[in-house]
Amino acid sequence: MIHILFLIFGFLAGSFANVCILRLPKNEDVFLKRSACQHCSKQIAWYLNIPIFSYLYLSGKSKCCGKELNKQYPIIELSTGILFLINSLLFNLSQSITLSLIFFIILLIIVIDFKERVIFDFMNYFLILSGIIVSIIFPELNPLNISTLNAMITGIIGFSLFFALRYLFQKKRNVEALGMGDVYLIAGLGVWLGFEKFLYILSISSFLGIFYYLLMGKKEENFEIPYGSALGISFILIFYFTRII
Repeated sequence: MIHILFLIFGFLAGSFANVCILRLPKNEDVFLKRSACQHCSKQIAWYLNIPIFSYLYLSGKSKCCGKELNKQYPIIELSTGILFLINSLLFNLSQSITLSLIFFIILLIIVIDFKERVIFDFMNYFLILSGIIVSIIFPELNPLNISTLNAMITGIIGFSLFFALRYLFQKKRNVEALGMGDVYLIAGLGVWLGFEKFLYILSISSFLGIFYYLLMGKKEENFEIPYGSALGISFILIFYFTRII
């Protein structure tokens, strides 16, 4: 029963994630503004805004104007539900709730950075502060059981390393190889992972970035790798691999 609840809450969280992904880059309200059709701007009835099921019921088309709905909606809702479900299967209840909240923020970072090439400061600050607080007061909530000293040192190392790389590229080549969002993000992820897993995230995210460039960027001028997305995906994979292997 608990696993079904996590799946359902994951679908609901995914629906809210879609709202955040679409509205935050436009600086729009994510809580009070009613959902509206992306094509004709007509408000959507609540019963046509049920995660997953509404999309299937409508056959992927808007009821008000008949135009195709964004496939992002069911994909994000399903992905979030699956993440929450996997958390409930792999970790204890307290850890599952904690990681579901953290992964929700990570999912927002992954998708928004991929689409808009931006990472919001408040998300990074949340990761940094929550990681430090958990390591100090509730270390059992992090399945990796990172000590406060390890968390803080890893966060500082991550921030310093990425800030130095950013500075060197700007100084030597006048290129912004990393945004400050990436710099703060690696600090937040490092606080949650600890130093040993920090080395893993550098390796996995670099591989994902290179793979994405080879796949998409060879023919594009001024191509930007959404490195925050690569870091976020690597972060989630590390937690799952650590528990499974």
